[in-house]
Amino acid sequence: MKIYKKWKVLTSLILVFSAVGCTDLLDENAVSLQTAESYYVTEAGYEDLVRSIYPLWRDIIRERDMVLRGTDMFSNGSWANAATSVGPSMDTYDVGLGASFEQIGTLWNVLYQEINRANTVISRAAGVADMDEALKEDRVAEAKVLRSLALFYAVQQWGDIPMPLEETTSANKEVVRIAADEVYTQIIADLTAAEATLEATATDYGRVTKGTAQFLLARVYLTRGWNFNNSLGGSAADFGQALDYADKIIAAYPLATNYTDLFPQRNDNPLLE
Repeated sequence: MKIYKKWKVLTSLILVFSAVGCTDLLDENAVSLQTAESYYVTEAGYEDLVRSIYPLWRDIIRERDMVLRGTDMFSNGSWANAATSVGPSMDTYDVGLGASFEQIGTLWNVLYQEINRANTVISRAAGVADMDEALKEDRVAEAKVLRSLALFYAVQQWGDIPMPLEETTSANKEVVRIAADEVYTQIIADLTAAEATLEATATDYGRVTKGTAQFLLARVYLTRGWNFNNSLGGSAADFGQALDYADKIIAAYPLATNYTDLFPQRNDNPLLE
């Protein structure tokens, strides 16, 4: 009886498959077999590529020991016994601040990963055919701003640095060190171009905007204006440029009218209000 039932079930399945056919059952959507050359040439693929240049900033800012170092974080000695203790190497600039200092290598790696991601967005833009050109220009501008920020962190930290501006597609042992003044020139050129393209508000909350480019330009001009050891290509005129861009930011993004508005009782997306 059991064998009879099994054959009955099997016969029923064969009849069902014969009736509907098995073509649909064999159709595959092999997402894992996508390649950069076939995916990033589409609008959906290119948008995913652009999105990929944002998450790495979480790792960059996480290296706050290097990235966010400032006068309120310097500690030449411990709080417990500042007279006899020695502060961290990044503050005292002793022999420990070298290649073996873990934070330096980590920051270097994540910055250049970000630079290459941004370069990939910029280099592959021309190959995307089915995308609105204005939208594509916006996405390229976003990549230029984030690449500029990564280069700014790097040139501040190390001075003369490698400055790749194209996607890395193969292994290469050759590294060209670019003078800091050329790096600043490139940063300002990219940010100025991005400022002219981007809108004041983003289509998606958290994306780069015109204000992002202007704020970074203010910081870059202010930094270059000091022209440390005449190595940055700056001049006193840079301070005026920094002030102009700071004024643009203040005018376009005014402070909250009420101090309490900065701390709402619930966390809302400001773009949805």
